Amino acid sequence: MTKEENLLKIAEEEFIQNGYRSTSMVTVAKRAGLTHAMVNYYYRSKEQLFQKILDAHVTRFISRMKMVMNSDDAFVQIIVNTSCALYDALNEDRSFPFLIQDVIRTCPELLDIHREKIEENIRLTFNSHSRLLAEEIAKGMIKESNMTEIVETVFSLVVSPFLLIPALENLCGYDEDRIEDYLSRRKRETAEIITARYSISDSNIRINA
Repeated sequence: MTKEENLLKIAEEEFIQNGYRSTSMVTVAKRAGLTHAMVNYYYRSKEQLFQKILDAHVTRFISRMKMVMNSDDAFVQIIVNTSCALYDALNEDRSFPFLIQDVIRTCPELLDIHREKIEENIRLTFNSHSRLLAEEIAKGMIKESNMTEIVETVFSLVVSPFLLIPALENLCGYDEDRIEDYLSRRKRETAEIITARYSISDSNIRINA
């Protein structure tokens, strides 16, 4: 691991633990074994350092979602696959929801630089999948619905279990094995709920959970 990679790793830990506003560049530098001047050499400000970390999360997240959404499967299968891929992405990157939650609450302006990229991807997804949704509703393959409702359903079902993890660990005493079992069950339940809610005939839906 290079000095810069180590710096990014430690800075991310500090941002997650303390939040953006309470994270100290002096502490980050000390933990990384660097002088404050060396940290400034890599990143001129705390905001630049944070944006580098956030950009890596956002880019990885968008890339993962595009891989499953740009397929030739039937609409409900795409949504089921997307929910499973979203679960896997968040399970590999459990800090991401908390990082975004903190920024939205304390300094939402930091998200402005990413908003255009996210909105463009959402717009393209909405346009292409809205057409597919309308076609399959007309054929009697999907129950009446719209993309906004479906996106809200998927995100509420997928994200909420990850936000509950700290409570399960600290209040209920769950260890990593029980957390993994809990997430596995919720992942499958989410796919089943989406299938039942939107598919008129679910006999051909594959649940890869």
